[in-house]
Amino acid sequence: MLDEKAALLASQGVIPERITLYLIGGGNLALRGMKEATADIDIVVENIPVLKALDEVLTNTPPELKVGPGVRVIYMKEIEHEYKVKLGAFSVYKKLDPELGDFTLDVFVKRVLRGITLSDGMKVRSIIPDEFMNLKVLRVQLVSLEDIFLFKGVTSLSRIKDIDDLLRLLEHGIDFSIILDELNSQKVLIEPERFEWLIGLLYEKSLMLKDILVERGLKSRGLDKLIKSLEISLQSE
Repeated sequence: MLDEKAALLASQGVIPERITLYLIGGGNLALRGMKEATADIDIVVENIPVLKALDEVLTNTPPELKVGPGVRVIYMKEIEHEYKVKLGAFSVYKKLDPELGDFTLDVFVKRVLRGITLSDGMKVRSIIPDEFMNLKVLRVQLVSLEDIFLFKGVTSLSRIKDIDDLLRLLEHGIDFSIILDELNSQKVLIEPERFEWLIGLLYEKSLMLKDILVERGLKSRGLDKLIKSLEISLQSE
């Protein structure tokens, strides 16, 4: 339905012919079959024009798309913040779906809450899931598991569900050399003080993951390598 709306709006010149959305977080893992469906979907777009185009798709209801007497799915905007270079614009939408249940859609522009930034490497590593191969206007890309690890690795230490997802990623298998390379890319994109703070968060979470693995009688050489690299980075700052 959304892609049908997007195609109509694109044909009218209201939005571009292509809108690319990068899924991060639990929604990404759910599409990969690695966890149950989540009530919160997080996506990143490249710039403000893409955000505005997506807003049109979500909230604009063209008269040509008449809704019959059956169930109607509605997206309502809850919050919108003015774009700031250091913060990154984002909008929050609530999907009201009587059949499948409601969920929240968080849309970030380029950067997630002054944290990890959508890089060229992330875009190259992302994939289109089979379910969305035939969409005409909306291009839904799943960022790599390694990049999900980074996004979730710098959230608040109190977010237990992120720890669970990080453990899930470790169990599935990730390439830590990609994570280390991406950190080098992020160092160029993020302010030095902020980058150091994010590295500290990632370090603390990695230690938490290591402790959990030890309790289970498990070990990850890749995680140990990451921890060692983070220690060196923090000592050199």
